[in-house]
Amino acid sequence: MRIPGRRRTSSPDECGVRAGHFAEAVRDTDMVLAWEMLSRESQGIRQGVWATQKNVDLQIVYRAAHDPGHALFPLMMEDLREVILKLWPLEDLTDLGVAPTSYVDDNHAFAFLPFGVTEDQQVVEKSSLKSGLIVPMLLEDGLWKVDLPGWRFAWER
Repeated sequence: MRIPGRRRTSSPDECGVRAGHFAEAVRDTDMVLAWEMLSRESQGIRQGVWATQKNVDLQIVYRAAHDPGHALFPLMMEDLREVILKLWPLEDLTDLGVAPTSYVDDNHAFAFLPFGVTEDQQVVEKSSLKSGLIVPMLLEDGLWKVDLPGWRFAWER
């Protein structure tokens, strides 16, 4: 799949590094960090889906989503991790690199995390076909957040 957008640099940047931290958080079961790294829209969608699937009042789910001490929060995070691991198998979340980010515009981008980076190399030297994770990102309140609905940009021209 061609990654939407254009690269602005030949080196990894903050956007890609944050996408990598998200993948690491999921891998390491640090779901509080992973949750905080999701865009507000992504969090809202997950809250709605979880409330519907579990037949729980959305207001209760909303409160739980914003309070790691709430009794439902661990259940919600466990479910989120399971959903992510259905798309990104756990074994794929090791040995990830960070490639240059492709920007759709100043607020939307796609980070690429290539598989099989086993050495501590900062820069992928040349452009080539690689397998990896493509992570939609959104600049929100000055921070790059994982934006699951950002896939809508993949099919726009």
